[in-house]
Amino acid sequence: MPTAIVGDNASDAVRQACQSLNRERTRGLLAIAQQTPPGESIPADVWTTAFESAAREWEVPPIRLSHLGIVRDSDGFLVSNSLRALPPGAEAQPYADDATRVVYKLFDLRENGSLGKKLVFNDSEDGFEVDVADATWIDVLEKISLLNSGGGLPTEIVGLSDSGDFLIAKQPMASPWMDFLADREVAEDRMCGILPIGGGLRQRVFVTWVDDVFWLVGDLHDRNIMRDSAGVPAIIDALAGKVTPKARKRLFWLNRACEDAKSFRENGSKPQNPMWEVCDDQL
Repeated sequence: MPTAIVGDNASDAVRQACQSLNRERTRGLLAIAQQTPPGESIPADVWTTAFESAAREWEVPPIRLSHLGIVRDSDGFLVSNSLRALPPGAEAQPYADDATRVVYKLFDLRENGSLGKKLVFNDSEDGFEVDVADATWIDVLEKISLLNSGGGLPTEIVGLSDSGDFLIAKQPMASPWMDFLADREVAEDRMCGILPIGGGLRQRVFVTWVDDVFWLVGDLHDRNIMRDSAGVPAIIDALAGKVTPKARKRLFWLNRACEDAKSFRENGSKPQNPMWEVCDDQL
Protein backbone atom coordinates (compact mmCIF):
# COMPACT_ATOMS: atom_id res chain seq x y z
CA MET A 1 0.00 0.00 0.00
CA PRO A 2 1.23 3.59 -0.52
CA THR A 3 3.34 5.01 2.28
CA ALA A 4 5.09 8.33 2.86
CA ILE A 5 7.49 7.10 5.52
CA VAL A 6 10.15 4.69 4.29
CA GLY A 7 12.94 5.48 6.77
CA ASP A 8 13.91 8.03 9.39
CA ASN A 9 13.68 10.94 6.95
CA ALA A 10 11.48 13.63 8.56
CA SER A 11 11.62 16.28 5.82
CA ASP A 12 8.85 18.68 4.85
CA ALA A 13 8.25 16.58 1.73
CA VAL A 14 7.56 13.54 3.92
CA ARG A 15 5.23 15.62 6.09
CA GLN A 16 3.27 16.82 3.06
CA ALA A 17 2.97 13.29 1.70
CA CYS A 18 1.69 12.11 5.09
CA GLN A 19 -0.81 14.95 5.10
CA SER A 20 -2.29 13.78 1.81
CA LEU A 21 -2.47 10.13 2.89
CA ASN A 22 -3.89 11.05 6.30
CA ARG A 23 -6.66 13.07 4.70
CA GLU A 24 -7.67 10.19 2.42
CA ARG A 25 -7.46 7.49 5.07
CA THR A 26 -9.31 9.54 7.69
CA ARG A 27 -12.15 9.99 5.22
CA GLY A 28 -12.28 6.26 4.61
CA LEU A 29 -11.99 5.30 8.28
CA LEU A 30 -14.81 7.64 9.24
CA ALA A 31 -16.98 6.10 6.56
CA ILE A 32 -16.17 2.61 7.86
CA ALA A 33 -17.01 3.69 11.41
CA GLN A 34 -20.49 4.75 10.35
CA GLN A 35 -21.20 1.18 9.33
CA THR A 36 -19.41 -0.76 12.05
CA PRO A 37 -17.61 1.16 14.83
CA PRO A 38 -14.07 -0.21 15.32
CA GLY A 39 -13.48 -1.72 18.74
CA GLU A 40 -17.17 -2.51 19.29
CA SER A 41 -17.90 -5.95 20.68
CA ILE A 42 -19.64 -7.75 17.80
CA PRO A 43 -19.34 -11.20 16.22
CA ALA A 44 -16.08 -11.57 14.34
CA ASP A 45 -17.72 -12.67 11.10
CA VAL A 46 -20.06 -9.64 11.14
CA TRP A 47 -17.14 -7.28 11.68
CA THR A 48 -14.99 -8.94 9.02
CA THR A 49 -17.70 -8.82 6.37
CA ALA A 50 -18.64 -5.19 7.05
CA PHE A 51 -15.03 -4.03 7.38
CA GLU A 52 -13.72 -5.73 4.26
CA SER A 53 -16.62 -4.44 2.17
CA ALA A 54 -16.22 -0.84 3.37
CA ALA A 55 -12.43 -1.06 3.17
CA ARG A 56 -12.55 -2.03 -0.50
CA GLU A 57 -15.00 0.75 -1.26
CA TRP A 58 -12.89 3.41 0.47
CA GLU A 59 -9.48 1.90 -0.41
CA VAL A 60 -8.45 1.46 3.23
CA PRO A 61 -6.84 -1.98 3.21
CA PRO A 62 -7.12 -4.01 6.45
CA ILE A 63 -3.70 -4.55 8.02
CA ARG A 64 -2.65 -7.98 9.19
CA LEU A 65 -0.46 -7.59 12.26
CA SER A 66 1.44 -10.71 11.21
CA HIS A 67 2.58 -8.82 8.10
CA LEU A 68 4.26 -6.36 10.48
CA GLY A 69 5.86 -9.25 12.34
CA ILE A 70 3.49 -8.96 15.31
CA VAL A 71 1.55 -11.96 16.66
CA ARG A 72 -0.24 -12.96 19.85
CA ASP A 73 1.41 -15.45 22.18
CA SER A 74 -0.41 -18.25 23.99
CA ASP A 75 -1.59 -15.81 26.65
CA GLY A 76 -2.99 -13.34 24.11
CA PHE A 77 -0.22 -10.74 24.45
CA LEU A 78 1.35 -9.08 21.40
CA VAL A 79 4.92 -10.17 20.71
CA SER A 80 7.35 -9.81 17.82
CA ASN A 81 10.60 -11.46 16.83
CA SER A 82 11.39 -8.89 14.13
CA LEU A 83 10.32 -5.60 15.76
CA ARG A 84 11.62 -4.11 19.00
CA ALA A 85 8.91 -3.29 21.53
CA LEU A 86 9.34 0.22 22.97
CA PRO A 87 7.95 1.39 26.35
CA PRO A 88 4.16 1.69 25.95
CA GLY A 89 2.32 4.96 26.32
CA ALA A 90 -1.15 5.71 27.66
CA GLU A 91 -2.69 5.20 24.23
CA ALA A 92 -0.42 3.05 22.11
CA GLN A 93 2.15 0.28 22.03
CA PRO A 94 5.09 1.34 19.80
CA TYR A 95 7.32 -1.07 17.90
CA ALA A 96 10.61 -0.07 16.29
CA ASP A 97 11.74 -1.56 13.01
CA ASP A 98 15.49 -1.08 13.33
CA ALA A 99 16.12 -2.35 9.79
CA THR A 100 13.97 0.30 8.10
CA ARG A 101 14.31 3.00 10.81
CA VAL A 102 10.57 3.47 11.38
CA VAL A 103 8.26 3.09 14.38
CA TYR A 104 4.77 1.59 14.27
CA LYS A 105 2.23 2.64 16.91
CA LEU A 106 -0.70 0.38 17.73
CA PHE A 107 -3.58 2.26 19.35
CA ASP A 108 -5.78 -0.15 21.29
CA LEU A 109 -9.45 0.41 20.41
CA ARG A 110 -11.57 -0.28 23.50
CA GLU A 111 -15.00 -1.86 23.40
CA ASN A 112 -16.59 1.28 24.90
CA GLY A 113 -15.19 3.37 22.05
CA SER A 114 -12.57 5.16 24.17
CA LEU A 115 -8.97 5.45 23.12
CA GLY A 116 -6.64 7.35 25.46
CA LYS A 117 -7.21 10.90 26.60
CA LYS A 118 -7.71 14.41 25.25
CA LEU A 119 -7.64 17.96 26.63
CA VAL A 120 -10.91 19.78 27.34
CA PHE A 121 -11.92 23.09 28.88
CA ASN A 122 -13.87 22.58 32.08
CA ASP A 123 -16.26 25.48 32.82
CA SER A 124 -16.78 25.43 36.60
CA GLU A 125 -17.76 27.92 39.27
CA ASP A 126 -14.08 28.71 39.74
CA GLY A 127 -13.66 29.53 36.06
CA PHE A 128 -12.06 27.72 33.15
CA GLU A 129 -9.46 25.03 33.64
CA VAL A 130 -7.83 22.54 31.30
CA ASP A 131 -8.74 18.98 32.23
CA VAL A 132 -8.24 15.52 30.75
CA ALA A 133 -11.15 13.50 29.38
CA ASP A 134 -11.62 10.20 27.56
CA ALA A 135 -10.88 10.41 23.85
CA THR A 136 -12.46 8.46 21.01
CA TRP A 137 -10.55 6.93 18.13
CA ILE A 138 -11.82 9.81 15.97
CA ASP A 139 -10.13 12.22 18.41
CA VAL A 140 -6.91 10.26 17.90
CA LEU A 141 -7.22 10.50 14.11
CA GLU A 142 -7.56 14.27 14.47
CA LYS A 143 -4.59 14.44 16.83
CA ILE A 144 -2.37 12.48 14.46
CA SER A 145 -3.25 14.86 11.63
CA LEU A 146 -2.70 17.84 13.95
CA LEU A 147 0.80 16.73 14.97
CA ASN A 148 1.80 15.90 11.41
CA SER A 149 0.39 19.01 9.70
CA GLY A 150 1.20 21.33 12.59
CA GLY A 151 4.93 20.67 12.78
CA GLY A 152 5.44 17.67 15.06
CA LEU A 153 7.28 14.56 13.96
CA PRO A 154 5.76 13.38 10.64
CA THR A 155 3.09 10.79 11.39
CA GLU A 156 1.20 8.63 8.92
CA ILE A 157 -2.19 7.01 9.52
CA VAL A 158 -1.70 3.48 8.20
CA GLY A 159 -5.13 2.00 8.86
CA LEU A 160 -6.95 -0.53 11.01
CA SER A 161 -5.92 -4.05 11.86
CA ASP A 162 -8.04 -6.67 10.13
CA SER A 163 -9.35 -7.73 13.54
CA GLY A 164 -10.68 -4.20 14.01
CA ASP A 165 -9.10 -3.63 17.43
CA PHE A 166 -6.03 -1.54 16.55
CA LEU A 167 -5.56 1.78 14.80
CA ILE A 168 -2.04 1.76 13.32
CA ALA A 169 0.18 4.79 12.77
CA LYS A 170 3.77 5.12 11.57
CA GLN A 171 6.61 7.58 12.30
CA PRO A 172 10.26 7.99 11.31
CA MET A 173 12.61 6.73 14.00
CA ALA A 174 13.84 9.55 16.25
CA SER A 175 16.57 9.93 18.88
CA PRO A 176 16.44 11.14 22.50
CA TRP A 177 16.49 14.83 23.43
CA MET A 178 19.75 16.41 24.59
CA ASP A 179 18.56 19.34 26.78
CA PHE A 180 14.92 18.70 27.63
CA LEU A 181 13.77 22.24 28.42
CA ALA A 182 15.61 23.77 25.46
CA ASP A 183 14.49 20.98 23.10
CA ARG A 184 10.89 21.29 24.27
CA GLU A 185 10.89 25.00 23.48
CA VAL A 186 12.23 24.37 19.97
CA ALA A 187 9.67 21.61 19.43
CA GLU A 188 6.84 23.93 20.54
CA ASP A 189 8.06 26.65 18.19
CA ARG A 190 8.08 24.16 15.31
CA MET A 191 4.36 23.77 15.89
CA CYS A 192 3.94 27.57 16.02
CA GLY A 193 2.83 27.18 19.62
CA ILE A 194 2.03 30.08 21.94
CA LEU A 195 1.94 29.60 25.72
CA PRO A 196 -1.12 31.38 27.20
CA ILE A 197 -0.05 33.98 29.75
CA GLY A 198 -2.22 35.21 32.58
CA GLY A 199 -4.65 32.33 32.95
CA GLY A 200 -3.07 30.63 35.93
CA LEU A 201 -3.40 27.19 34.34
CA ARG A 202 -2.13 24.33 36.46
CA GLN A 203 -0.45 22.57 33.54
CA ARG A 204 1.76 23.68 30.68
CA VAL A 205 -0.14 23.84 27.41
CA PHE A 206 0.31 25.83 24.22
CA VAL A 207 -2.12 27.09 21.61
CA THR A 208 -1.58 26.43 17.92
CA TRP A 209 -3.59 27.10 14.77
CA VAL A 210 -3.78 24.27 12.23
CA ASP A 211 -6.19 23.91 9.31
CA ASP A 212 -8.33 26.82 10.54
CA VAL A 213 -8.78 25.27 14.01
CA PHE A 214 -7.30 26.46 17.31
CA TRP A 215 -5.88 23.67 19.45
CA LEU A 216 -4.53 23.23 22.96
CA VAL A 217 -1.53 20.90 23.11
CA GLY A 218 -0.05 19.57 26.33
CA ASP A 219 1.38 16.56 28.19
CA LEU A 220 4.83 17.35 26.81
CA HIS A 221 6.84 15.18 29.17
CA ASP A 222 10.32 13.89 28.47
CA ARG A 223 9.14 10.88 26.44
CA ASN A 224 7.10 13.02 24.04
CA ILE A 225 10.04 15.19 22.95
CA MET A 226 12.72 13.69 20.69
CA ARG A 227 15.06 14.71 17.87
CA ASP A 228 14.45 13.84 14.23
CA SER A 229 17.05 12.49 11.81
CA ALA A 230 18.35 16.03 11.21
CA GLY A 231 18.89 16.50 14.95
CA VAL A 232 16.01 18.98 15.34
CA PRO A 233 13.71 18.59 18.37
CA ALA A 234 10.13 17.54 17.59
CA ILE A 235 6.98 16.53 19.42
CA ILE A 236 6.29 12.85 18.78
CA ASP A 237 3.07 12.64 20.81
CA ALA A 238 0.90 14.80 23.05
CA LEU A 239 -2.58 15.36 24.40
CA ALA A 240 -4.67 17.80 22.40
CA GLY A 241 -8.10 19.39 22.39
CA LYS A 242 -9.94 22.07 20.45
CA VAL A 243 -10.28 25.60 21.84
CA THR A 244 -13.99 26.31 22.13
CA PRO A 245 -15.51 29.61 20.91
CA LYS A 246 -17.03 30.10 24.37
CA ALA A 247 -13.63 29.90 26.01
CA ARG A 248 -12.15 32.41 23.55
CA LYS A 249 -14.96 34.87 24.20
CA ARG A 250 -14.72 34.66 27.98
CA LEU A 251 -10.95 34.49 28.40
CA PHE A 252 -9.04 37.47 26.99
CA TRP A 253 -5.67 35.84 27.68
CA LEU A 254 -6.69 32.74 25.73
CA ASN A 255 -8.03 34.80 22.83
CA ARG A 256 -4.76 36.73 22.73
CA ALA A 257 -2.80 33.47 22.59
CA CYS A 258 -5.03 32.28 19.72
CA GLU A 259 -4.44 35.49 17.77
CA ASP A 260 -0.68 35.22 18.32
CA ALA A 261 -0.69 31.54 17.30
CA LYS A 262 -2.51 32.36 14.07
CA SER A 263 -0.04 35.15 13.33
CA PHE A 264 2.87 32.80 14.11
CA ARG A 265 1.52 30.23 11.65
CA GLU A 266 0.78 32.72 8.88
CA ASN A 267 3.96 34.81 9.17
CA GLY A 268 6.46 32.19 10.25
CA SER A 269 7.78 34.25 13.18
CA LYS A 270 6.64 34.42 16.79
CA PRO A 271 4.92 37.75 17.61
CA GLN A 272 6.94 39.90 19.96
CA ASN A 273 5.11 40.12 23.26
CA PRO A 274 6.88 41.30 26.43
CA MET A 275 4.34 39.35 28.51
CA TRP A 276 6.09 36.11 27.54
CA GLU A 277 9.06 37.05 29.67
CA VAL A 278 6.96 37.52 32.79
CA CYS A 279 6.45 34.65 35.17
CA ASP A 280 2.82 33.58 35.17
CA ASP A 281 2.75 33.73 38.98
CA GLN A 282 3.41 37.47 38.82
CA LEU A 283 0.32 38.22 36.71
